[in-house]
Amino acid sequence: MRAAVRLRVAEVAAAVIVFSAFMPWAVDDGRTLRGIQVGEGQLVILTAIVTIAMIRMGSRLAWFAAGFSAAVLWREWLSGGEFIRSLGLLTSALAATVAVVFLVWNMFAEVRPPGED
Repeated sequence: MRAAVRLRVAEVAAAVIVFSAFMPWAVDDGRTLRGIQVGEGQLVILTAIVTIAMIRMGSRLAWFAAGFSAAVLWREWLSGGEFIRSLGLLTSALAATVAVVFLVWNMFAEVRPPGED
């Protein structure tokens, strides 16, 4: 797989994180909250946008931002009790994991032996 394809897949996965913030994430006092209404959701949206910007700028550290999003999302999803209410949260966590995998894959695929330019 070419580097451009790996980076594009990671970008799309980061965009899925942003879009899934409009899906239900949590229930508070019988009220369903979307990701944009939860503090962690707002943080993850900002981090996903930063991840997309870092990929566009060519920064190899984009995997770090995507990994932060994945860690926050998996922690939130695993701490919850109900599965159905957190379908948006699960979608975000899976998308963040896909972004991390493709960004780390791209980072290691670009490693060349010294002197080979």
